[in-house]
Amino acid sequence: MVAGPPDSDAGVSEMMPVASIVVLTHNRQQALADCLAAIIEKTACEYELLVVDNGSTDETGHFLKGLMGRKPNWMHVFTRPTNEGVCARNHALREARGEYILQVDDDVVVGSGWDKYLLTPFEDPKVGAVGQEGFWLNWAGLMAGPWKAPNFLDDRRPQPGDFADLVMGFCWAWRTDRVPAYLGQATERLPVDFPDIPRFRYDEGRFAMHWHEETDLQLQIKAVGYRIRCVPAVATHRSLKNWTAAHSNDPFVGLHLAAEHERALIEKWGNKRQELGLELDRRGLQ
Repeated sequence: MVAGPPDSDAGVSEMMPVASIVVLTHNRQQALADCLAAIIEKTACEYELLVVDNGSTDETGHFLKGLMGRKPNWMHVFTRPTNEGVCARNHALREARGEYILQVDDDVVVGSGWDKYLLTPFEDPKVGAVGQEGFWLNWAGLMAGPWKAPNFLDDRRPQPGDFADLVMGFCWAWRTDRVPAYLGQATERLPVDFPDIPRFRYDEGRFAMHWHEETDLQLQIKAVGYRIRCVPAVATHRSLKNWTAAHSNDPFVGLHLAAEHERALIEKWGNKRQELGLELDRRGLQ
């Protein structure tokens, strides 16, 4: 299936959209076409579509230019000259106008009603993020060290409707709370319309490559007092990524990266977990 702009203006919003749908892609033109086609067909809310082409060297750039030329301003593309890793999503997040971010991986096909399932739980002001297939973090395992994978997860699994420590990151949503860019500065010297910046962004310093980047982002969301809610499956992860191919045909590269990022997670959050209440949901308190 080849993606294309909607036949009408329904869905894609020129006004302030309800949701900003963010898709990061790298060298998977056909998978991206299927992903975008499903989003266009299955999304009911008003949205903007933000695609980050992360240094693709295949036909992805040509494909996206073709789509952009069919209808003005229906999609925003952020073209990066090189592969900047998963945190390249920040280029789209900084420009997102929607009240919520809906993040979809380029090898994911969303199902009917996917946006409704992800957005409805935000009617509860305590909910800051929503996703499918939730987990509770095993902080004792994390603190013991990163060498027994996956020792960062609890054996139990939250069910749809439950709160969780984190949810799978291939298709999930969160609030786009923004804070003034002048925070901490002399506000009287700045214009009234000085721009805001998104509160939640990927940590480019610690998690530029994949592994735990979404875990860290979800912990950021919980650290300001929000909670994370599980919903039923809303999308199919086609798993086009091959483990060895994704790590230069060396599976140990991925294992080392997982261990390195687990250490980074401990350094950033380990001593703050009780202070921030990050274990609250793992203990089953609703």
